[in-house]
Amino acid sequence: MLRIRPHLPFPSATSAQPLRLCVKKRTSLFLTGAKSRRILATIALVALANVAQAADPVSGDKIEFKKTVLDVKFRSEGVAVADFNKDGKLDVATGRVWFAAPDWKMHVVEGDGKDFDPHGYSGSFCNFADDLNGDGWPDLILVDFPGTPTYWYENPKETGKPWTRHVMAKVSNNESPTYLDVDGDGIRELVMGIAPADNVDGPQRQMAVLARTKDPTAEWAARVVSTKGAPGTVRYAHGLGVGDVNGDGRNDVLVKEGWWEAPADKSASPWQFHAAPFGADCAHIYVYDFDGDGDNDVLSSSAHQVGIWWHEQTKADDGKPAWKTHEIERSFSQTHSLMLADINGDSLPDFVTGKRWWAHGPGGDIDPNAPAVMFWFELKRDGSKATWIPHQFDHDSGVGTQFEVVDLNGDGLLDVATANKKGARIFIQERKS
Repeated sequence: MLRIRPHLPFPSATSAQPLRLCVKKRTSLFLTGAKSRRILATIALVALANVAQAADPVSGDKIEFKKTVLDVKFRSEGVAVADFNKDGKLDVATGRVWFAAPDWKMHVVEGDGKDFDPHGYSGSFCNFADDLNGDGWPDLILVDFPGTPTYWYENPKETGKPWTRHVMAKVSNNESPTYLDVDGDGIRELVMGIAPADNVDGPQRQMAVLARTKDPTAEWAARVVSTKGAPGTVRYAHGLGVGDVNGDGRNDVLVKEGWWEAPADKSASPWQFHAAPFGADCAHIYVYDFDGDGDNDVLSSSAHQVGIWWHEQTKADDGKPAWKTHEIERSFSQTHSLMLADINGDSLPDFVTGKRWWAHGPGGDIDPNAPAVMFWFELKRDGSKATWIPHQFDHDSGVGTQFEVVDLNGDGLLDVATANKKGARIFIQERKS
């Protein structure tokens, strides 16, 4: 059986972002550009006869999610998924612990696997998994509290041994750092604000793309995107994303105030900034042609208020890009993380989000004690009109500041892994007969 799943950002006809080819044994092949799309299209056609029925496109009302609670302690607002012990099964990491599939036994990455008081904040806002030293074992990236360092923990290759910690960056600004392949070379980079450690909100702060160096234990090299003092680069900035806004085949960097245009010359700095009205404080920002009219639009969600929006790209009278904002949902608050993914297999990107429960404690935000819901929103197109159908699949979990949508059990269906002040859990997708 074979299943093709895009690697974020979700590719469009104008995107040069590599695609990820996922097979049952979870090997990966990264291919770039138009050639990759032709190759993957051919593979898809050849494999049609072998695609599992469970992965065939279905309407949203045929989809359910089965929840498993991994932990009830608050260890992290983010989560990473990888086969950390190389037994062929995907595991889940939250903060300084990881849970081994299939029985989800907890193992410590550092110290005692530190947990935090849910009235306060964690020292783990985002988690990502990748093999950073080339030894074939997935390591763990941990973005600590905003304005503090980002670390990576070296996989010891043996369960029970300590993981060695390395500093990737001394300062991590913006609450939605993004880890993905920005320049299409098949290697992921970390996108976030940077600043001097002694003045994290000072005038020297900038947006940057951080890349690994030849020495995997060294701090990552910063490719500066913005001028100094740029929007989206303060410690608690809200709103950050990567995607091809102008359709030139290069991934740009977005904040709620606008976007930096990626130059053809990868060494050029800073990038040109284009002011754009991408709305209020938000979380993750995504770029895709949602209405199918040939230009890419923008998706964002409110971090601490109410609202999920798509910003339709249009043309002004002078031919330059203009933006029209449409509200998708406002029935629950604090959608502090969002993931774009094709949940129902119809080749259109849906999205998953939920409520970040007690984001600022029991009295700090709109409806902090309302149910910690989880939803996925099914994208539908009617001509050049985009609409989303909401599907609630839980009411006592919610999101943190980052989570994962991935096929956890190898059945060809996308599942969800989250962590926040209610603990950690996974949701396995099932199809109704």
